Amino acid sequence: MEMKSLFDKDIPKKYFFSSRSIDPSRSPFIKLRISILYTASSLEELVQILSVEKMTCANFKFARFKVEEGQLDYATWIHSVTELGRVIQGEVDMKNPSIQLGITIIDDRWIFGIYERNESPWEKHNLKPYTNSNSLETRTARAVVNIAVGQQIQTRLVDPCCGIGTVVLEALSLAIPVTGYEISWTIANQAKQNVSYFGYDRCIIKGDMHEITEKYDVAILDLPYGLFSHVTDKQQKSIIHASRHITEKLILITCVDMDEEITCAGFTIVDCCTVTKGTFVRYVRVCR
Repeated sequence: MEMKSLFDKDIPKKYFFSSRSIDPSRSPFIKLRISILYTASSLEELVQILSVEKMTCANFKFARFKVEEGQLDYATWIHSVTELGRVIQGEVDMKNPSIQLGITIIDDRWIFGIYERNESPWEKHNLKPYTNSNSLETRTARAVVNIAVGQQIQTRLVDPCCGIGTVVLEALSLAIPVTGYEISWTIANQAKQNVSYFGYDRCIIKGDMHEITEKYDVAILDLPYGLFSHVTDKQQKSIIHASRHITEKLILITCVDMDEEITCAGFTIVDCCTVTKGTFVRYVRVCR
Protein backbone atom coordinates (compact mmCIF):
# COMPACT_ATOMS: atom_id res chain seq x y z
CA MET A 1 0.00 0.00 0.00
CA GLU A 2 2.78 2.42 0.83
CA MET A 3 4.66 1.71 -2.42
CA LYS A 4 1.47 2.25 -4.42
CA SER A 5 0.96 5.61 -2.70
CA LEU A 6 4.53 6.73 -3.36
CA PHE A 7 5.07 5.29 -6.84
CA ASP A 8 1.54 4.73 -8.21
CA LYS A 9 2.18 1.09 -9.04
CA ASP A 10 2.32 -2.35 -7.48
CA ILE A 11 5.81 -3.59 -6.69
CA PRO A 12 5.94 -7.35 -7.38
CA LYS A 13 9.69 -7.74 -6.72
CA LYS A 14 12.12 -6.53 -4.09
CA TYR A 15 13.59 -4.06 -6.56
CA PHE A 16 12.09 -1.75 -9.17
CA PHE A 17 12.94 1.15 -11.47
CA SER A 18 11.33 4.56 -11.08
CA SER A 19 11.85 8.08 -12.40
CA ARG A 20 10.60 9.49 -9.09
CA SER A 21 13.27 10.76 -6.74
CA ILE A 22 12.10 9.69 -3.29
CA ASP A 23 14.53 9.62 -0.37
CA PRO A 24 14.95 5.99 0.73
CA SER A 25 14.85 7.15 4.37
CA ARG A 26 11.28 8.27 3.87
CA SER A 27 9.90 4.72 4.00
CA PRO A 28 10.53 1.90 6.50
CA PHE A 29 10.20 -0.53 3.59
CA ILE A 30 12.82 0.89 1.22
CA LYS A 31 16.27 -0.51 1.96
CA LEU A 32 18.37 1.49 -0.48
CA ARG A 33 18.35 3.52 -3.68
CA ILE A 34 20.74 3.66 -6.62
CA SER A 35 20.45 6.93 -8.53
CA ILE A 36 21.52 5.63 -11.93
CA LEU A 37 24.30 7.56 -13.67
CA TYR A 38 25.26 5.11 -16.42
CA THR A 39 24.24 1.73 -17.78
CA ALA A 40 26.17 -0.56 -20.11
CA SER A 41 26.02 -3.99 -21.67
CA SER A 42 29.40 -5.01 -20.21
CA LEU A 43 31.97 -3.99 -17.62
CA GLU A 44 34.37 -2.98 -20.36
CA GLU A 45 31.79 -0.64 -21.86
CA LEU A 46 31.03 0.86 -18.43
CA VAL A 47 34.74 1.45 -17.75
CA GLN A 48 35.03 3.14 -21.14
CA ILE A 49 32.03 5.40 -20.40
CA LEU A 50 33.48 6.56 -17.07
CA SER A 51 36.86 7.12 -18.70
CA VAL A 52 35.40 9.24 -21.52
CA GLU A 53 33.16 11.18 -19.13
CA LYS A 54 36.15 11.76 -16.81
CA MET A 55 34.04 11.09 -13.75
CA THR A 56 35.40 12.91 -10.71
CA CYS A 57 34.76 12.27 -7.01
CA ALA A 58 36.74 14.00 -4.26
CA ASN A 59 36.65 10.90 -2.07
CA PHE A 60 34.48 7.86 -2.62
CA LYS A 61 33.88 4.22 -1.84
CA PHE A 62 31.93 1.40 -3.44
CA ALA A 63 29.06 0.00 -1.39
CA ARG A 64 28.40 -3.72 -1.53
CA PHE A 65 24.72 -4.73 -1.63
CA LYS A 66 22.56 -7.56 -2.91
CA VAL A 67 19.64 -7.34 -5.31
CA GLU A 68 16.99 -10.01 -5.72
CA GLU A 69 17.74 -11.86 -8.99
CA GLY A 70 20.97 -9.86 -9.27
CA GLN A 71 23.82 -11.39 -11.26
CA LEU A 72 26.83 -9.83 -9.55
CA ASP A 73 28.69 -12.32 -7.36
CA TYR A 74 31.38 -11.23 -4.92
CA ALA A 75 34.38 -12.11 -7.10
CA THR A 76 32.90 -10.24 -10.07
CA TRP A 77 32.08 -7.27 -7.82
CA ILE A 78 35.68 -7.06 -6.55
CA HIS A 79 37.00 -7.14 -10.11
CA SER A 80 34.50 -4.55 -11.33
CA VAL A 81 35.09 -1.99 -8.57
CA THR A 82 38.84 -2.36 -9.07
CA GLU A 83 38.51 -1.61 -12.78
CA LEU A 84 36.04 1.23 -12.27
CA GLY A 85 38.06 2.73 -9.43
CA ARG A 86 41.05 3.10 -11.73
CA VAL A 87 39.22 5.45 -14.09
CA ILE A 88 37.36 7.54 -11.51
CA GLN A 89 39.31 10.71 -10.78
CA GLY A 90 39.51 10.95 -6.99
CA GLU A 91 40.61 9.11 -3.87
CA VAL A 92 39.09 6.03 -2.29
CA ASP A 93 38.05 6.75 1.31
CA MET A 94 36.67 3.74 3.16
CA LYS A 95 35.94 5.62 6.41
CA ASN A 96 34.52 9.04 5.51
CA PRO A 97 33.59 9.11 1.84
CA SER A 98 31.74 12.14 0.49
CA ILE A 99 29.87 9.83 -1.86
CA GLN A 100 29.14 6.12 -2.10
CA LEU A 101 28.85 4.40 -5.46
CA GLY A 102 26.87 1.28 -6.28
CA ILE A 103 27.09 -1.23 -9.08
CA THR A 104 24.97 -4.25 -9.99
CA ILE A 105 23.82 -6.32 -12.95
CA ILE A 106 20.13 -6.75 -13.71
CA ASP A 107 18.86 -8.54 -16.81
CA ASP A 108 22.44 -8.63 -18.17
CA ARG A 109 22.65 -4.86 -17.91
CA TRP A 110 25.37 -3.19 -15.82
CA ILE A 111 23.98 -0.42 -13.64
CA PHE A 112 26.19 2.20 -12.00
CA GLY A 113 25.15 5.09 -9.80
CA ILE A 114 25.06 6.86 -6.46
CA TYR A 115 24.27 4.58 -3.53
CA GLU A 116 22.03 5.80 -0.70
CA ARG A 117 20.86 3.58 2.12
CA ASN A 118 17.91 4.02 4.44
CA GLU A 119 19.06 5.74 7.65
CA SER A 120 15.90 4.72 9.60
CA PRO A 121 15.31 8.22 11.07
CA TRP A 122 12.01 7.18 12.65
CA GLU A 123 13.84 4.96 15.15
CA LYS A 124 14.85 7.99 17.21
CA HIS A 125 11.15 8.58 17.92
CA ASN A 126 11.14 5.37 19.97
CA LEU A 127 13.03 7.44 22.56
CA LYS A 128 10.18 9.92 23.08
CA PRO A 129 9.46 10.77 26.74
CA TYR A 130 5.99 9.24 26.78
CA THR A 131 4.91 5.95 25.24
CA ASN A 132 1.72 3.92 25.18
CA SER A 133 1.52 0.16 24.75
CA ASN A 134 -1.48 0.36 22.41
CA SER A 135 0.03 3.00 20.10
CA LEU A 136 1.07 2.13 16.56
CA GLU A 137 4.65 0.98 16.13
CA THR A 138 6.78 3.87 14.93
CA ARG A 139 7.62 2.27 11.57
CA THR A 140 3.96 1.43 11.00
CA ALA A 141 2.98 5.02 11.79
CA ARG A 142 5.49 6.29 9.24
CA ALA A 143 4.18 3.95 6.55
CA VAL A 144 0.60 5.02 7.28
CA VAL A 145 1.58 8.69 6.90
CA ASN A 146 3.13 7.88 3.51
CA ILE A 147 -0.04 6.02 2.50
CA ALA A 148 -2.09 9.06 3.51
CA VAL A 149 -0.18 11.75 1.60
CA GLY A 150 1.67 9.86 -1.15
CA GLN A 151 3.83 12.29 -3.12
CA GLN A 152 1.92 15.36 -1.91
CA ILE A 153 4.09 16.47 1.01
CA GLN A 154 2.08 19.69 1.41
CA THR A 155 -1.13 17.74 2.06
CA ARG A 156 -2.89 19.07 5.17
CA LEU A 157 -3.11 16.12 7.55
CA VAL A 158 -5.08 15.67 10.76
CA ASP A 159 -4.97 12.97 13.41
CA PRO A 160 -8.28 13.53 15.26
CA CYS A 161 -7.51 11.01 18.04
CA CYS A 162 -3.74 11.43 18.17
CA GLY A 163 -2.97 9.90 21.57
CA ILE A 164 0.67 10.52 22.49
CA GLY A 165 1.43 11.75 18.97
CA THR A 166 3.07 8.77 17.27
CA VAL A 167 1.56 9.55 13.86
CA VAL A 168 2.02 13.29 14.33
CA LEU A 169 5.76 12.87 14.96
CA GLU A 170 6.24 10.92 11.74
CA ALA A 171 4.36 13.54 9.74
CA LEU A 172 6.42 16.33 11.30
CA SER A 173 9.68 14.56 10.52
CA LEU A 174 8.59 14.43 6.86
CA ALA A 175 7.75 18.17 6.88
CA ILE A 176 4.04 17.46 6.38
CA PRO A 177 1.65 20.09 7.82
CA VAL A 178 -0.20 18.17 10.53
CA THR A 179 -2.53 18.84 13.45
CA GLY A 180 -3.33 16.39 16.22
CA TYR A 181 -6.42 16.46 18.45
CA GLU A 182 -6.68 14.58 21.73
CA ILE A 183 -9.67 14.65 24.06
CA SER A 184 -7.76 13.68 27.22
CA TRP A 185 -5.95 16.60 28.87
CA THR A 186 -3.27 14.33 30.32
CA ILE A 187 -2.52 12.49 27.07
CA ALA A 188 -2.68 15.71 25.02
CA ASN A 189 -0.08 17.21 27.34
CA GLN A 190 2.14 14.14 26.90
CA ALA A 191 1.80 14.42 23.12
CA LYS A 192 2.82 18.07 23.28
CA GLN A 193 5.91 17.15 25.28
CA ASN A 194 6.79 14.35 22.84
CA VAL A 195 6.60 16.79 19.93
CA SER A 196 8.63 19.45 21.74
CA TYR A 197 11.25 16.90 22.77
CA PHE A 198 12.32 16.53 19.14
CA GLY A 199 12.30 20.26 18.50
CA TYR A 200 9.06 20.53 16.55
CA ASP A 201 6.50 23.28 16.97
CA ARG A 202 3.56 22.13 19.05
CA CYS A 203 0.64 21.19 16.83
CA ILE A 204 -1.42 19.26 19.37
CA ILE A 205 -4.82 20.60 20.36
CA LYS A 206 -6.67 19.39 23.43
CA GLY A 207 -10.15 18.89 22.01
CA ASP A 208 -12.95 16.58 20.96
CA MET A 209 -12.86 15.54 17.30
CA HIS A 210 -16.64 15.98 17.14
CA GLU A 211 -16.05 19.70 17.61
CA ILE A 212 -13.54 20.10 14.78
CA THR A 213 -14.86 22.61 12.25
CA GLU A 214 -11.83 22.87 9.96
CA LYS A 215 -11.53 20.75 6.81
CA TYR A 216 -8.37 18.73 6.08
CA ASP A 217 -7.08 16.98 2.96
CA VAL A 218 -6.69 13.66 4.73
CA ALA A 219 -7.16 12.18 8.22
CA ILE A 220 -5.41 9.28 9.92
CA LEU A 221 -7.60 7.74 12.59
CA ASP A 222 -6.27 4.97 14.83
CA LEU A 223 -9.66 4.17 16.30
CA PRO A 224 -9.70 3.90 20.11
CA TYR A 225 -10.78 0.41 21.06
CA GLY A 226 -12.27 -1.28 24.09
CA LEU A 227 -9.33 -3.49 24.99
CA PHE A 228 -7.29 -0.54 26.23
CA SER A 229 -9.81 2.29 26.50
CA HIS A 230 -13.37 2.73 27.64
CA VAL A 231 -14.89 3.22 24.19
CA THR A 232 -18.13 1.52 23.25
CA ASP A 233 -19.05 0.18 19.81
CA LYS A 234 -21.55 3.04 19.51
CA GLN A 235 -18.83 5.60 20.23
CA GLN A 236 -16.52 3.99 17.68
CA LYS A 237 -19.21 4.26 15.00
CA SER A 238 -19.81 7.87 16.00
CA ILE A 239 -16.10 8.65 15.60
CA ILE A 240 -16.07 7.15 12.09
CA HIS A 241 -19.15 9.17 11.13
CA ALA A 242 -17.60 12.35 12.56
CA SER A 243 -14.59 11.87 10.27
CA ARG A 244 -16.85 12.54 7.28
CA HIS A 245 -17.22 16.16 8.37
CA ILE A 246 -13.50 16.94 8.49
CA THR A 247 -12.06 15.11 5.46
CA GLU A 248 -12.92 13.32 2.23
CA LYS A 249 -10.01 10.90 2.56
CA LEU A 250 -9.54 8.78 5.67
CA ILE A 251 -6.93 6.22 6.68
CA LEU A 252 -8.72 4.18 9.32
CA ILE A 253 -6.95 1.72 11.61
CA THR A 254 -9.05 -0.65 13.71
CA CYS A 255 -8.49 -3.77 15.80
CA VAL A 256 -11.51 -5.56 14.30
CA ASP A 257 -13.01 -5.69 10.83
CA MET A 258 -15.30 -2.65 10.61
CA ASP A 259 -15.82 -2.54 6.85
CA GLU A 260 -19.60 -2.53 7.24
CA GLU A 261 -19.49 0.39 9.66
CA ILE A 262 -17.16 2.28 7.29
CA THR A 263 -19.58 1.83 4.40
CA CYS A 264 -22.54 2.86 6.55
CA ALA A 265 -20.71 6.08 7.41
CA GLY A 266 -20.66 6.96 3.72
CA PHE A 267 -17.06 6.05 2.91
CA THR A 268 -15.86 3.79 0.11
CA ILE A 269 -12.90 1.50 0.88
CA VAL A 270 -10.37 1.88 -1.95
CA ASP A 271 -7.47 -0.12 -0.50
CA CYS A 272 -6.82 -2.28 2.54
CA CYS A 273 -4.31 -4.43 4.39
CA THR A 274 -3.63 -5.83 7.85
CA VAL A 275 -0.69 -5.26 10.19
CA THR A 276 0.17 -8.09 12.57
CA LYS A 277 2.10 -7.90 15.83
CA GLY A 278 2.18 -11.33 17.44
CA THR A 279 -1.45 -12.41 17.63
CA PHE A 280 -2.73 -8.81 17.53
CA VAL A 281 -4.06 -7.67 14.16
CA ARG A 282 -4.77 -4.14 13.00
CA TYR A 283 -6.95 -3.46 9.95
CA VAL A 284 -5.81 -0.58 7.77
CA ARG A 285 -8.37 0.89 5.39
CA VAL A 286 -7.98 3.69 2.86
CA CYS A 287 -11.41 5.32 2.58
CA ARG A 288 -12.89 8.05 0.43
